[in-house]
Amino acid sequence: MSDYDRDYTGAVVQSRWVLEGEIGAGGFGQVYIATDLTTNKIVAVKISPLKITPNSSSSSSSGGSNEGSLQHESAFYKYLGEQTGIATLHDIGTNDLWGIDFMVCDLLGASLWCLLGRCGHRFSLKTTLMLADQLISRVEMLHSKNVVHRDLKMENIVMGFGKEDGKTAYILDFGLSGYFRPQSDYLTAPGYYIAGTMETACIAWHMHRPQSPKDDLESLAYVLIYLFRGYLPWTFDRVSLFDSHLSERTLKMKLSLPIDIICKDMPSEFARHLKYARSLKYEDTPNYGKLRDMYRRLMQRMGYQYDGVYDWDLKDRKSHVTKQPPVDVIPASTQGKPLEQEKPVPKSDSLIPETPLVQDKPSEQTSPLPQNNPLKRKNPSDDKENHQQEDKPEETTQPTKKRKIIFIKAADKKQPAPKRRGRPPKQAVTKNAQEAVMITKKAAQNNEITDQRACPRKKPAARKKACK
Repeated sequence: MSDYDRDYTGAVVQSRWVLEGEIGAGGFGQVYIATDLTTNKIVAVKISPLKITPNSSSSSSSGGSNEGSLQHESAFYKYLGEQTGIATLHDIGTNDLWGIDFMVCDLLGASLWCLLGRCGHRFSLKTTLMLADQLISRVEMLHSKNVVHRDLKMENIVMGFGKEDGKTAYILDFGLSGYFRPQSDYLTAPGYYIAGTMETACIAWHMHRPQSPKDDLESLAYVLIYLFRGYLPWTFDRVSLFDSHLSERTLKMKLSLPIDIICKDMPSEFARHLKYARSLKYEDTPNYGKLRDMYRRLMQRMGYQYDGVYDWDLKDRKSHVTKQPPVDVIPASTQGKPLEQEKPVPKSDSLIPETPLVQDKPSEQTSPLPQNNPLKRKNPSDDKENHQQEDKPEETTQPTKKRKIIFIKAADKKQPAPKRRGRPPKQAVTKNAQEAVMITKKAAQNNEITDQRACPRKKPAARKKACK
């Protein structure tokens, strides 16, 4: 196992392919990104150690070639040729210096498993339906060539490169693929004990039975359900080796759970796809057009279009927009100033207007009038008032009612207020005057009483004058 995990970065295969770094690994080999020294083209090189030999019991079901070997896989690439959604094979051979088998193909884009991680581990209904339309066509093409893939999963479905090819889905990894034959031709069922994915595998895979086109459609149904929901009822942490206990547990859930529960909270088309695949017999030819039209009608009912815009494209667009610098961040009022004085502000509908607010006004002068303008006297009474207020120097410095209030800092509040000089307050003068008036009135009354006592004869004389 240590040789299988060996890092071949920097190795030169056949004096032509320079391995730059590992980009993936499967059940039977590792995938490296490489450079072609002759054309300077970037390609993908899949390598496998020579000492790892596949299970010999499965050779009978693949027409003489060992399943899992690169020679077996390359035979399907050669047979399928230039079909849409199939990578182009460039070279195949053995390198004795490094002790590896190698296979060189076109370098393609990210797998659906990687794209799921970028999109929150689930796709929208529109993206799932656009992928379903392509994948049904890919499976139909394989079956028309009498090929059964037998290992459909998210890791083996990738997207292409470029503006146009980047919208095309590719099917990879034909290490477990085989040619379809009638069930009577199989003496023993092929066994896959060290490879495969239990989550999206068909029921026949768990039971070690030969597979047919209907089994690829069943695995494709699990893939589409996983893409839309982000999980399956039997989802578990992935392990590198085959686990018989997990396989039995997964098989029981696939057989016991109703399909409506497996496809809960999903459009009914996904459940109908799975029911149709399980209802077929081993040698039945599936109706691919029926499945494709079913998903297209759902696409039309939802108002979607086949525009080739997937969830990861929208994700890339949003990240590209956030990386762009903001536009029109400099206010119009500061365009004439040097750049050092300009401060960018965010663009929004609630920008601060160009006219300054009340808080931005300069503080008013301590004197009510400018120093250069002399005071114009209108009335003589003004001079009198000014003369009375000369003894109050502080009142002349106080702001008028119309001026803005000047706030004092917290440190200034702790200081004691200065003592007032000049005349006492108006209220105190008024109170003293009232007391003086009361004293005067009382003194006058006492004088009248004293006079009446001293001169009692004046009263009859006053009465006589009143009678006359």
